[in-house]
Amino acid sequence: MNYTTPGVFIEEISVFPPSVVPVETAVPAFVGYTERATGADGGSLNRVPTRISSLLDFEARFGGGFRPAAWNVQLDTAAGNAIGAVTPLDDTLAARRYYMFTALRQYFANGGGPCFVVSVGTYPAQVSLGTSTTGLQGGVEALRGIDAPTLILFPDAVILSDVQQGSLHKAALAQCGDLQDRFTIMDLRSGNAAPAVGTDPAAIFRSEAGTENLRYGAAYYPWLRTIYEAEVHFRDLRFRTPADAAIADAVIDALLGQDEQDLLTAMRAADAGVDAVVAAVDVSGWTNAPITLGRRNFREMATHFNALLADIEAAPSTNVTDVRPRFGNLVILARAITMGLQTLQAGAAGLAAEINLAVTSLSTDSQVQAAIDGLIGWEKNATVRTLVAAGRTEPNVATDYAALDGTTWISVANTGAVPVDPANYAGADNIESALNAAAGLRSHFDRLSAAVTAVFDAADFLSRGGETRLFAGHSVMRAARDRVIHEMSLQPPSGTIAGIYAMKDRNQGVWVAPANVALNEVIGPAVKVNDAMQGRLNVTSTGKSVNAIRAFTGKGTLVWGARTLAGNDNEWRYINVRRFFNMAEESIRKASEPFTFEPNVAATWVRVKAMIENFLTIQWRQGALMGATTGQAFFVKVGLGETMTAEDILEGRMIVEIGMAVVRPAEFIILKFSHKMQET
Repeated sequence: MNYTTPGVFIEEISVFPPSVVPVETAVPAFVGYTERATGADGGSLNRVPTRISSLLDFEARFGGGFRPAAWNVQLDTAAGNAIGAVTPLDDTLAARRYYMFTALRQYFANGGGPCFVVSVGTYPAQVSLGTSTTGLQGGVEALRGIDAPTLILFPDAVILSDVQQGSLHKAALAQCGDLQDRFTIMDLRSGNAAPAVGTDPAAIFRSEAGTENLRYGAAYYPWLRTIYEAEVHFRDLRFRTPADAAIADAVIDALLGQDEQDLLTAMRAADAGVDAVVAAVDVSGWTNAPITLGRRNFREMATHFNALLADIEAAPSTNVTDVRPRFGNLVILARAITMGLQTLQAGAAGLAAEINLAVTSLSTDSQVQAAIDGLIGWEKNATVRTLVAAGRTEPNVATDYAALDGTTWISVANTGAVPVDPANYAGADNIESALNAAAGLRSHFDRLSAAVTAVFDAADFLSRGGETRLFAGHSVMRAARDRVIHEMSLQPPSGTIAGIYAMKDRNQGVWVAPANVALNEVIGPAVKVNDAMQGRLNVTSTGKSVNAIRAFTGKGTLVWGARTLAGNDNEWRYINVRRFFNMAEESIRKASEPFTFEPNVAATWVRVKAMIENFLTIQWRQGALMGATTGQAFFVKVGLGETMTAEDILEGRMIVEIGMAVVRPAEFIILKFSHKMQET
């Protein structure tokens, strides 16, 4: 400061050294496949690491879990109708399975906090290894430029072949080794199977995991059976022989008694009624809609409305040509619901009495009638007509609803007589006008969607009632359903384990081994691991330890291992040691960055040393470092003649050596007993 003007000047003197702030230790990055990948602005989130803080947050951006359209169920009629393998199928009847959503569900259920998600594809894409820019490998590579994640996991990788999964593991471990600030949690492919000759999941995993950077990863076995049950319907079961040939309906019918056959016939008729309700709401006129309408999501009309509304907001421009198709999709949905009710009434002869009763009741409902009048009047509004199509007139609207003329669905003789909605929906641009108009549609839509959903529920009730009795009354059908539920409840453990890491770090510290912890929302491990099996998993000549998850009577399902893949390395054998070093190294590195280009002299060395020692002293007091004194717990060395030579200083190097005695877990507690001789 230059003192040229008389007066009083203040100088603040810094007497404390800078401090080291511990970095976050449990911020996992989930790489896998999602239902969708759309940001709040409508942009794609494909291969974009996205931070979320809850499962609700995930669903808003990436959707829900995969819901199979059907299941192939192996049925061996020659072996007492034994139920075999189960394969989930997508809408094209191709085999598909994804684990990402349930892994996140388990993560949050077991104590997880904020995390990152990298979507590398959407259902029903085939899970693939890919390259550095595609597939799971591309998702892992996308994390390289993001500093925040400290854990990497990819639950969908179990779908890959053994060799492909091994390649992905090597790529993730290599990234951890390069960046030195993250750790990989791995699942074993076929971890839902017990070891057998030639098909030992742990042995196969070890042979494909490579030999580099093993200290940066940990593997867990077996898979978990979670509490989440798949919704299984008889109509979705496709029975196959052990040779994977289709089994005809007649063969299935022959397994049933006469009462059950009659029940099955009635259930199939009820299913046809449900399908008729869905088909009546014809949205085939949609243009590139972001959703589909089917039996599985028919009840979610409000969700569909919001999705179409979001699509309008995401229009690439305010040009009417960009807004019209999106707004038109919303109009088509509302119109399809209305005309669907009339279609069902016109085809009443072919529908069940319960469905006819529901439709007839609605046709004389004054609230439904008012909603249809309101919808037609809304479509006649000048702003709405302009947003639907150029040159659209009120008579055009009346023509679209002409099937309602002379019916009780409207309050006037014909749709041409329905008064125009006089509201002013015009906005500053076409998008704003469309959103204003959509707000005017909402109340009519809600009432009409409730009406058609009531008809759907009436039809679905018949189907579900028969299905419940069939599953309860026939052992083969019940066994098929139970096998599907069992298979779909199996989940690789990586998401659960990531939650345990986060919970342990938060409650105790990263230096505490993430083991001897009970798992939440888990029925049990897929394979019962005993002491002998765990011995082979834990200690092996290759050093690639696999941590066991075991069920103990009276304790539940526990994580019963805390080793990295470097099981033969005395330095890096334990997960907590590796992860504490990651935390300390990254924290000290970031805190040391302000000293870059500072004078490489004793005054700077003292400040750096004091900063690091203060940080490590705090860690020692918290229990992370062993030793009765700080001198026994750690050391920090820096200085000429101690860590640096004169040449180092000339070449601009400041070398700081740090040693830490990180606490190790008591993996084996050995109690020694002996006899003591009587002394008196």
